[in-house]
Amino acid sequence: MLENLTLLNIAAVLLIGASAGFINVLAGGGSFLTLPLLIFLGLPPNLANGTNRLAILMQNAFAIGRFMHKQVNPGRFAIKAASFALPGGIIGAWLATLVSNAQFRISLALVMIVMSLFTLLSNKKSKGLPDPLDPESYAGTWLAPGIGYFFVGIYGGYIQAGVGFLILTVLLWQNINLVHGNAVKLTIIFFFTATALIIFAINGQVNWGMGLILGVGNMLGAWLGTHVAIKKGHDFIKHVVTVAVIGFAIKLLLDS
Repeated sequence: MLENLTLLNIAAVLLIGASAGFINVLAGGGSFLTLPLLIFLGLPPNLANGTNRLAILMQNAFAIGRFMHKQVNPGRFAIKAASFALPGGIIGAWLATLVSNAQFRISLALVMIVMSLFTLLSNKKSKGLPDPLDPESYAGTWLAPGIGYFFVGIYGGYIQAGVGFLILTVLLWQNINLVHGNAVKLTIIFFFTATALIIFAINGQVNWGMGLILGVGNMLGAWLGTHVAIKKGHDFIKHVVTVAVIGFAIKLLLDS
């Protein structure tokens, strides 16, 4: 696959990867850009899904380190939330290896449309909420949020794209400040993505060369995203991504 890549294609992978990494650190949805790109470059949908996990893993490991360097430590709260999401992630990744490329393409297109509309129409309620000192200050029940993280894990293990929005929804439910919440979100995704990557790799659904190139781009975007996380201008970025995602989704449906 790599021998067929031109310098222009590699530049496109790095650029889209950087954009995705930036968006993923701020909120989520970067895979709405990278998955269609990988498919456009010739990877079958299932292989694109697995390859994207390597880039996400590299991005999140880097971004978590940057957040911790800035004294935004996800801490034990993130580990506890990830413990609920991890079993779901295993189930979701296993299911993704069973579906055909055509079935996954349709699933991806439908999810892209629904999540794009959700992103476009939703209004971040976090701006009016009190700002907890950090996630460790949460003293509420874990029963309902734990169930939420479990099902978010299934979704993330299966398709990844847009899972950040769902995790932030649960975090807002727990009244976690979004600066800390993004560090928690990245930690949760890191754990179930690492497990999902193993499952995809065992089933031969990872293009390691392409994933490494995309991962470098994602890390560049993550570096920038950690500097501007939860600042003004984010909503505009989400709206631009939404328009692109709807276009990609329509193309995928027509191709199916």
